[in-house]
Amino acid sequence: MSDLSLFLGQFLRRPSEIRAIAPTGRATAAEMARLVTPQMEAVAEIGAGTGTITRAILATGLPPQRLELYELNAAFCARLGERFPGTRVHNLPAQEMVNVGRQGLDAVISGVPTLPMPDELQAAIVGAALSMMKPGAPFVQITYGPLPPLSEAVRARFGLSHRKSRRIWANLPPARVYVFRQSA
Repeated sequence: MSDLSLFLGQFLRRPSEIRAIAPTGRATAAEMARLVTPQMEAVAEIGAGTGTITRAILATGLPPQRLELYELNAAFCARLGERFPGTRVHNLPAQEMVNVGRQGLDAVISGVPTLPMPDELQAAIVGAALSMMKPGAPFVQITYGPLPPLSEAVRARFGLSHRKSRRIWANLPPARVYVFRQSA
């Protein structure tokens, strides 16, 4: 089964788990993985989906053993485990990563659709990630909307600054990538 078929099937069966209409495009995935280097000790991807971003992360040369994947959808987790041996796949919501994951993350790459979430859920996800990240490490977030994908209140609560990519038209829908960092 192709990634698109799997994605659409899960979108129809579990619309509360799947918020995008298609897997992330290659150009967007490459932009999301741009800050990952082979020297990093540990990276987490949350909302890993069918693995488009995972493939881009591993293409940077990061060894699979240093990559942890978090995905809520069990069918996607099965696909990720088959496709990316050596990675650690967790069938958990992103805010529960603090219960099972590695500390000292060099980066968190997020495909979780944070823009439509209430501030409390955004804060739970970002707070969990930040508690596991090295100081100043990037939290990379995809968005399809015109606004930052984390609310002003959440950014202020955690002292986050950000920069954004250009709009990536080769994605369905067009996307933008934000890199958030906690102020020192």
